[in-house]
Amino acid sequence: MLFNKANFCIAGALLGLSATALPLDARGESCEAPHGAKAIYFLTNENSNSVVAIPIGLNGTLSGGATIATGGKGGNTVNATGGANGPDALGSQAALTVVDNFLFAVNAGSNTLSMMKISKTDPTDLSLVGEPAILPGQFPVTVAASRKNSLVCVGTTGAQAGISCASYSGKGLGDMSPLTAFNLNQTTPPSGPLNGVAQTFFSEDETRLITTVKGDPTRNNTGYISVLPIENFYSYSGAHDTRSSPNGTAVLFGSTVIPGTSNIFVTDASFGATVLQVNPFTDKVSLVSKQTIEGQKATCWAAYSKARGSVFVTDAALNHLVEMSAVDAQIISTIDLTNGDPGLIDLKISGRYVYALSPGNGTTASAVTVVDSFVGEQIQHFLVNGLGAGKNSQGMAILE
Repeated sequence: MLFNKANFCIAGALLGLSATALPLDARGESCEAPHGAKAIYFLTNENSNSVVAIPIGLNGTLSGGATIATGGKGGNTVNATGGANGPDALGSQAALTVVDNFLFAVNAGSNTLSMMKISKTDPTDLSLVGEPAILPGQFPVTVAASRKNSLVCVGTTGAQAGISCASYSGKGLGDMSPLTAFNLNQTTPPSGPLNGVAQTFFSEDETRLITTVKGDPTRNNTGYISVLPIENFYSYSGAHDTRSSPNGTAVLFGSTVIPGTSNIFVTDASFGATVLQVNPFTDKVSLVSKQTIEGQKATCWAAYSKARGSVFVTDAALNHLVEMSAVDAQIISTIDLTNGDPGLIDLKISGRYVYALSPGNGTTASAVTVVDSFVGEQIQHFLVNGLGAGKNSQGMAILE
């Protein structure tokens, strides 16, 4: 996303230029789309939280894997009766992230952030860098890191909800400073999956921190997007964000930057997905286009495919991948999977390969599905329950 002025999800809660992406009949083995990825990572999000690290082979498939403790505790949002939510225990996207050879992971149950160093010779060899940092907010669910600013920011969604950030280096994390608060009237742990922070992420040029905050249509509570300038983070103690509720949106959730534009692609669990524009002068966010996904139940997570120039989204209650235009959110294709998973949550893409996490439901085993996006077919269904993953598992990051 360019800001240079010169130039849940909600499972059970709420029942373009497409020519820029190759059509299904143009997908084939002759298409060149090398991936270059080394490993994927996600959180077990159990009481003793851990990162699951799985290496990626030259053919894009997964094998082996390791589980490394974060030094913190996982957590669950709670439902209307006070029971723990799961799958989609955190109700968020990006519960962990990777920048260079560093990994950052939230610990929702202990209100901390862990920083890990990834070995340059073995992507599954992770080691803690210092102790987990204590956060000024409660119940962290999403994290973003900026290489340009050497900055990591966390979104919390409990009784003390908002954004806090800290500098980082090879020696570890600095002190976390609260930058902005969200008045959600939540508890800790928060009720969910509605009315909460969904994702925080940096703009393409890393001068803005963007956060999606889910609304609650059942209470006429509209969600919004927060845009926070961070270029002067080190020179002032306070910060002011701009908040917008784009027309026709309600439960804004997972997001991805559209490279080379001021647009972002954001799912909305109440109907499907949107393309939104962030004004580079005012930081206000407006609707460009929206698309209903017929029959959707919980469309919440999104990832941009550089190889195809499109976006893939997942649904926690449906076992399919939907490919959508990055220009106007029109549906390009739907890849129905028949591997027995109840649905998919967090996902990442490298080259032609899509990696999508299904945490299972306590009965169905957790797994990562690998899909060749140029063929439109699953090439692997990799079970991860043996690595400590279960229905609480959340997040997805990739090392390239």
